[in-house]
Amino acid sequence: MDKAPDSSAAFAAAIDEQVKHLLQTRAMFPTISADMVGATQASTASYYQAMGFQIEFKFSPSLTSEAIERTNAIGHWINQNFCVRLYSTMESYQMVSETIKIRAELEGADELDILRRLRNEFAHGSGWHDPHDGEHRKLRERIIQHFGVRDADLPEATNLFPIPIDRVLVPMGAKCKAYGVAFLK
Repeated sequence: MDKAPDSSAAFAAAIDEQVKHLLQTRAMFPTISADMVGATQASTASYYQAMGFQIEFKFSPSLTSEAIERTNAIGHWINQNFCVRLYSTMESYQMVSETIKIRAELEGADELDILRRLRNEFAHGSGWHDPHDGEHRKLRERIIQHFGVRDADLPEATNLFPIPIDRVLVPMGAKCKAYGVAFLK
């Protein structure tokens, strides 16, 4: 790829756009706790409100456990999609591929490697975490350790990779952006 002077700025803007889309989308599909069964209205999560997303929801009929499960599943699907799109952006700038190795000396290399592994699971596999698969267990544990994921951040379903926005996805996006900017120098 031609490393034109503006390619670093264009790359950084492309990553920022992916993160912005993630945050705006998830503000519309926040994780809903099980204790919201029966609710007829709610606000988006405080995490998104702090970023200026003042969104109010009205539910008719009131929330059911099935509706909460489905909404949370959509939210996790959005998180998975972010991983695929973030990796695709890195790949489109020819920073990583099946033939381009991650440069371990650059800031963000570890996060990019985690992203690569997640993207492979989400884009080329079922997207589910299989607790009986050794590679899945290693990846899950690496995410937990690397990003400091707390027990409270872990998905209730053991078949989901732990990819909370505030602890994993946004920091991973920032580190991948740092990697790309350094790569393009």
